[in-house]
Amino acid sequence: MKKIYLVTIIFLILFALLIAACAPSGQSTDLSDIHIAETMLAIAITQTSMAQIQPPATITQEPLPPTPMPTDPQIDLPAEGPPADEEQTTALTEIVHQVTPGNPGWIHKWFYDTDSSKNAGNKSVTAGDDFTANLYERPFTEGEMVYRPDIDINKTEISEDNNFYYVTIYPNNTHPVGGFQAAYAIEIDEDWDGRGDLLVIADRPSSNQWDITGLSVWRDGNKDVGGQTILRPDTGYSGDSYEQELFSINVLNDPDVAWARVSEGSPVSVSIAFKKSLLTRTTFVWGVWAADSLLDPALFDHHDHFTKEDAGSPNKSHTTYPLKALNLIDNTCRETYNFAATTPIQGLCYSREVPMPTPETPNTPGVPTPETPNTPQPQFGYIEGIAFQDFNNNGKRDAGEPPVVYYDVKITLLKDSCFGTTVTSTTAKEFSFGPLAPGTYCVTIDPPFPMTTPSFYLFSLGANETIYLEFGYETLI
Repeated sequence: MKKIYLVTIIFLILFALLIAACAPSGQSTDLSDIHIAETMLAIAITQTSMAQIQPPATITQEPLPPTPMPTDPQIDLPAEGPPADEEQTTALTEIVHQVTPGNPGWIHKWFYDTDSSKNAGNKSVTAGDDFTANLYERPFTEGEMVYRPDIDINKTEISEDNNFYYVTIYPNNTHPVGGFQAAYAIEIDEDWDGRGDLLVIADRPSSNQWDITGLSVWRDGNKDVGGQTILRPDTGYSGDSYEQELFSINVLNDPDVAWARVSEGSPVSVSIAFKKSLLTRTTFVWGVWAADSLLDPALFDHHDHFTKEDAGSPNKSHTTYPLKALNLIDNTCRETYNFAATTPIQGLCYSREVPMPTPETPNTPGVPTPETPNTPQPQFGYIEGIAFQDFNNNGKRDAGEPPVVYYDVKITLLKDSCFGTTVTSTTAKEFSFGPLAPGTYCVTIDPPFPMTTPSFYLFSLGANETIYLEFGYETLI
């Protein structure tokens, strides 16, 4: 800017001198012309001086008025976000999966659980609930006994492939507002002692594709699930139940450990896949769970954390009816996987009797042993059992417990499934069915409540096998 003013001054001075030089020789210069030149020179000098003492002009923009802050104390101001560099460091890391489940293959084993929808209008259950034995049929809300179909387990099945075990749970239906608004779980007893060892939970599964959201896996490392008396209530339980968290969205040492997916078709189902490497054995005992909020790993076994009075009952004939703290929960009895139980295992849906060996006939000295004809013998099995009065409500028949006292019963034998063809029935409280061809059978009892054992048994009968069943009826204490 200073250079422009200096050029202007020089130009004006030269212009004034030019005017003066152009005047005719010997004539005096017109005073008005001289005044004009002087005036222009003075203006130029004045502007030059001002340019030298003033800073150069800059173009500025008036700032916008500040946004007024809200004065209403009820309005929550949004929190300031982290700096840009912090946002970059806290960005979620993409989870890379190496192995994903496929489709469950051949169903290795399946069984039914009580369908409480049939008596939901009566706000009670007909069978399947035994607080003492840690068996719950409670798909109802506390107090008002409102039925929740997504918590009512009707059937479950298990299969496997090279990498995963697959367990599919069939609830009665989805939640009344849609979807599965519950948690579902598989409990594994690896060493057949009645204590749960591994717990796989799928909390509020929603995807119809295999997904790890809401999945967690827990182990009981110190073997205190079940307390002092396995599958019987313990007063003052002080254990920590399932204390080892092996897998969750926060524990991703192996992001492929457990998965879940759902189907809202017909029938509705929740499938859970978990890695076979979680187990040290290929033979185990398993059962399934569904609950709204009570599948907390620290609450197993539930009857060690709630008293019968605090828990309430879903059975109208009980003095603790209706449900209280132990509500919206359902589980099944347990089944074997890859082996047949030859000795009683606590929690099993049924117990098998060990076939007694046939005594050998001693040989008489000097008399040759007759040869056995090489004729094929028929291969049959037998089913025997009793409906008994369970005086101490422990789920098994103890010495001195007689056939059921307070009820007349009907025991029915069905072929292939619990909804299959009726083979025969009896009103005898001590019963025996056979000889029977090998195959799948179901034995049911009516009335199915109040019981301390399952009200039906579904099993495979082998050749030359005898299966012994016990139907225990609760004694109100």
